[in-house]
Amino acid sequence: MFCVDCEESICLICGQQNHTSHDWGRRNTIQERVKSELAELCHHVRHKRVPLLQAEVEKVKTLKNDYEKIYLEKMDRITSHTETVVKSLQKISDDLIRQCKLLKFQNEDKLDQKQKEIETFVLQFELNLKSVEEESKSVSLSKLLQIKKQVQSIPYPEKLNKKDTTLHLIDFRAGDVKENVLQSVLGEVYQTYNKVTVAKIFEAKKGTKMIKYISPISETHAWYREFRSSENVLIDINKGSTESACMFGETRSDHIPDDFITIKSGVSIYTWHAGHCVMKVTPPKIKESEVTANKVVKLADLSPLFPIGICATRDGRFLVSAIDTTAFSEDIYTSSQPKKSVVLVLSESGKTKKVFQNADDDKTPLFLYPTRMAENTNSDICVIDRTGMNNGKLVVISSTGKLKFHYQGNGPNQADFDPRGICCDSSGHILISDCNNRSVHLLNKEGSFLTYLIKTDEELWSMSLYMNTLWIGGKNGIIYAYRYQVDTT
Repeated sequence: MFCVDCEESICLICGQQNHTSHDWGRRNTIQERVKSELAELCHHVRHKRVPLLQAEVEKVKTLKNDYEKIYLEKMDRITSHTETVVKSLQKISDDLIRQCKLLKFQNEDKLDQKQKEIETFVLQFELNLKSVEEESKSVSLSKLLQIKKQVQSIPYPEKLNKKDTTLHLIDFRAGDVKENVLQSVLGEVYQTYNKVTVAKIFEAKKGTKMIKYISPISETHAWYREFRSSENVLIDINKGSTESACMFGETRSDHIPDDFITIKSGVSIYTWHAGHCVMKVTPPKIKESEVTANKVVKLADLSPLFPIGICATRDGRFLVSAIDTTAFSEDIYTSSQPKKSVVLVLSESGKTKKVFQNADDDKTPLFLYPTRMAENTNSDICVIDRTGMNNGKLVVISSTGKLKFHYQGNGPNQADFDPRGICCDSSGHILISDCNNRSVHLLNKEGSFLTYLIKTDEELWSMSLYMNTLWIGGKNGIIYAYRYQVDTT
């Protein structure tokens, strides 16, 4: 006989007298029973306990990956943010990165330790199970009982608690950096494009406010108007001189242009926003030794729309952008958004030939607040669409009104893309002046970014191209002229 509780061999009489309350019985029966229990225990460990532990290991690995993602995300935010601060803050940025790394390493050390702990238990179970299975085939009953106790006594690791699985140990809060005020000290990476080159040939401060428009009549002369001014001023970059040659009035109700162009015949066309009209100015003529005055007539009445920008097409027609809400509204980008925003095609006599308003579904508006426009060599219509006080996008539609593409800036600061002026050259390039980023973006006719053609210290506003002279008006009254050349080889 054998007593399991006492782990000793006994006789039948001892079992009946001294071991009545114990687990005892015939040795062979007890041995077979213990073998069966041990096999069941090993099966339970292998198929229940080990998979649970392996699942815990996978959970740790997942947590490590999540921490890595959070770390990379925060690193990207820190890097992006520090690109906009001055160089003297680089040390603070490095300190932030070190703190972020320290938290990452602390978390990784803790998770590595937890993973090693669980993997050690798994290895110990595997080794013990293998040893138990081999020994249980030939050892005595007493030894089997000892082995069983050993297996039962192996401690299990604690499960991962909430603290181990909480992913909130790394975070980053960017400081208050106004990107339209502070220049990035780290700069940005962009490709170069050597087919188009520019060289500054003129720079002069001609006022204190933005140059509302600049309209060249030759490579050396251009009309411009300063914001809130009632004067059209002609500038001669050869002499650096200006002369006031046209007075429009002093209030918004007067014929003050919102945009102004001069066509080859010398006739000027402008949009009179407050008056809902497109106006035509015929230059003075010499008649019988007398000089006649400018003749100003209404070319088109767009009521109830308010016209904004205007440009001439290659076939002698005009493109006019217009909205049904006055641009003087303070809430034009919020509560008083235009319900109708269009680009019109006008004939030379002022007749409306086409109206572009919605996309192909005839429901989705093409524009929110279309301002300046240009026609490229594909006869596509390139429209600057203002979507906020300090941002916008380029919308390009075909001559039939089909949307071709949008352009919303280049690089990480697309939210700051603030297009104001636009023109196209004879090779199909599209030029956009970006006020916030003080640069001119050069695109190909498919809308792909090629390079920053010009970088300045001035916030760029209006822009026009006449032959080989690129004219730019700044926000603070500065006028630039560049020699513009395209390599066609």
